[in-house]
Amino acid sequence: MKFTVVGGVYKENCAWPAHDTIQGSAGRAALCLSQLDKAVTVSLHAKIAQSDESDLKELFAFNKNCSLNIEHSDCTTRFEYFHPLSEPKVSKPKQTGNLPVFSPVSGTVDVGVVFGMIEANPVVSCGTAIYDPQNTYKPLLFSEMGCSAKRLAYVTNKNELKLFYENKVGDAESIEVMAKWLYEFENAEVVVVKCGDQGAFVYSSDFQEWVLPYQTRSVFPIGSGDSFVAAFAYYWVEKGLSAVVAAQKASVAAAYYVSHKTMSTADGIEIFEKELSFIHRKPRSSHVYLAGPFFTLAELWMINEAKFHIESFGMKVFSPYHDIGIGTADQVVEKDIFRSTHVDKAIASDLPTTKMFE
Repeated sequence: MKFTVVGGVYKENCAWPAHDTIQGSAGRAALCLSQLDKAVTVSLHAKIAQSDESDLKELFAFNKNCSLNIEHSDCTTRFEYFHPLSEPKVSKPKQTGNLPVFSPVSGTVDVGVVFGMIEANPVVSCGTAIYDPQNTYKPLLFSEMGCSAKRLAYVTNKNELKLFYENKVGDAESIEVMAKWLYEFENAEVVVVKCGDQGAFVYSSDFQEWVLPYQTRSVFPIGSGDSFVAAFAYYWVEKGLSAVVAAQKASVAAAYYVSHKTMSTADGIEIFEKELSFIHRKPRSSHVYLAGPFFTLAELWMINEAKFHIESFGMKVFSPYHDIGIGTADQVVEKDIFRSTHVDKAIASDLPTTKMFE
């Protein structure tokens, strides 16, 4: 079977831990698909600067089942991360007005894996399409881009789904309600909503189920969603599995990717799955005691970053710097001990506690 992947290929640089590559959503999905099964054929269509084409070819040098179809642009969009959870700085081609149309394939492709792009508006006609909006701030519906498909699967995240719903309907509701709306509004065959540590919700005419996430020893999150999309497309289309089972297999594949920063074969994913355990969804959040120095700009930055991202995972944070403040030992130590002890006692009879120390 042939997969046609259309979307962004971008430079990615992370300061710590070091990560420097040219992949982006479409590039990574094409690479993952070609690694999952050497028997499938993958065709990647993207826009990058001519000067970066050799680096992209080098990335795919050992993946002979993937062909690169590149349209040259003035520059390649670049994502700069300080750390994997930080908001990236994005450098992209200067544009005015609407995004230019990117229609790299004439006619209808059998299976299209389509990603929203920063620098262009991809337009593709597909027999079967798997679509990921890939836009945190202003995602476009598949139909809004001018794309078409006889069979359509959405793989989106909860933030994009919320923006779609608020733009078309009104105040956000539950994931289940909004997924049902998107399914009906876009005449999709299935909608998969990625919800981080909550797992993924799958909505179709036959299934409305949550797929639990897996626990891994390490997580490198850059590209995790792209690997999920690639694996879901493979298991849903190539293997003919139900959307729920395909999403579960994609969760395993994404767990492998965030652990190894690369994809395995489908056989390797099966073996890896036996080593994993589910993260069961908890109705209430855990508490974290965040301790560390906060006497220099670098230390303050670290504490602020840690608090922000831990809270973004749905946890409650007690931070001496934020909750007690800066002062002499006489002014803050007794308050710190009282507050932390009070929090610990409350948690001991209610919720699990995680303490993080510098």
